[in-house]
Amino acid sequence: MKRKDFLKTGLTAGAGLTLPIFTSQKPIPVIRKARNIIFFSYDGFTWEDFSSAQHFSHRNFGKSLHLEKLFHRGAAGSMQSHSLTSMVTDSAAATTTWATGRKIVNGSLSIYPDGEELTTILELAKAEGKATGIVSNTTITHATPAGWIAKHLNRRDEENIAEQYAAFKADVMIGGGVEAFDPNLRSDRKDLFKPFKDSGYSVVTDLEDFRTVQPDKLLAALSEDHVPYEIDRRFRAVPAPTHREMAEKGLAILDGAENGFVLHIESGRIDHANHRTDAGASLWEVIAADETLGMLMEYVDKTPETVLIMASDHGTGGASVYGVGERYRSSSEIHDLLNKRTASFPWIMRELGRNPSEAFIKEILTETTGVHVSESNVRILQQAIAGDNRMPDEAAFPRQPIATLGYVLKGGTNDLPTHLNINYGTTQHTAGAVPAAIYGNGVDAKPFGLIDNTDFFYWMTEAMDIDYQNPEMSPEKAASFYE
Repeated sequence: MKRKDFLKTGLTAGAGLTLPIFTSQKPIPVIRKARNIIFFSYDGFTWEDFSSAQHFSHRNFGKSLHLEKLFHRGAAGSMQSHSLTSMVTDSAAATTTWATGRKIVNGSLSIYPDGEELTTILELAKAEGKATGIVSNTTITHATPAGWIAKHLNRRDEENIAEQYAAFKADVMIGGGVEAFDPNLRSDRKDLFKPFKDSGYSVVTDLEDFRTVQPDKLLAALSEDHVPYEIDRRFRAVPAPTHREMAEKGLAILDGAENGFVLHIESGRIDHANHRTDAGASLWEVIAADETLGMLMEYVDKTPETVLIMASDHGTGGASVYGVGERYRSSSEIHDLLNKRTASFPWIMRELGRNPSEAFIKEILTETTGVHVSESNVRILQQAIAGDNRMPDEAAFPRQPIATLGYVLKGGTNDLPTHLNINYGTTQHTAGAVPAAIYGNGVDAKPFGLIDNTDFFYWMTEAMDIDYQNPEMSPEKAASFYE
């Protein structure tokens, strides 16, 4: 089949780049033409997060993660994540790079600072007659899903992103974020559900309706904001869909599309948990994502013309699991204290309220984390909630007072029965290389080493037999717009 050239490539690359542009722009490994593409993004996920969850799964469930199987059975490696003008990317720039093959500045979605828009992989897929979809446990208009459809200089304008969704009309949109569509919650009182209903979509905001609906096209916004954390769903009976059932619903709708499909699925709350230095919430988000991954691998095994790509967009939090005890022999035992975590940090902070007593703080923290917090640390948390004496350094831990909660739960490393051996370095994103893999459609199970985040776009265009490159901008030119 003759490869298609949709548009001429525009290049504005400058000399002397301030950041390395490392990309092969050739598929690594060799990608065969595929009918379907599933891209599964683990937001804010690091190799250390993988090791922590994998060890926990072995010790507590007696089995490996599906992610370990993916790394063994597929082609796997690491991805560097920097954006156009920063060694540390944000999710908007990162997802844009996947979706367009070009690096942009942080905070923007598929657009350069001069207003030049980029063509996304979902646009190319739609032009080929393929069905398209996005699924996320964040708001569906959040940065990572949005960058595959929307063009905007400000990722936080989710109301406008919802309008762009209404214009694009992907076949499947499943996530949280009623507030971007509901006229009673939008600042302009526009009803963004209406254009979808008028176009024959099933529009669902109720969880039970979501579980029973069998539509051809679906917009499901299942919470006002982000979908609740998995740890709160499991242990606090907070009503929420599982990540797997959201992905499974999207896949069921797209399965059998006449010309195939491209589906982007995000596990976005790993990132949110790591931003909050919340090891328990992060763990259960990884486990929930892994249940989805197992389902997707089964689908790929039964559907040979499907390619599954897994990648993290960047690291978040800089968590590390450290050795404990003589010759580190207590390390695994102390790591098992994750079993005592039964609520997310945001759930705990909401429960504590604005003026909790020392006794109430101790009661809630013991119940939800198993940690017996010292009186001095209880007072530190009280002060942080009141807006004073936040810990640790606010330059590295600006998300407060929730970072202070993580600090007081550490307490000290000598009290082995109660203190978890996971340290966070920050509440921010980090610059390290992150996990990536590709599976199915005859991909050889060989390591591909270190790749760039731009490579994914070319993997996908190769799989769809499309020859396309977006225009390029140099870091210097991009930076000049912010001087």
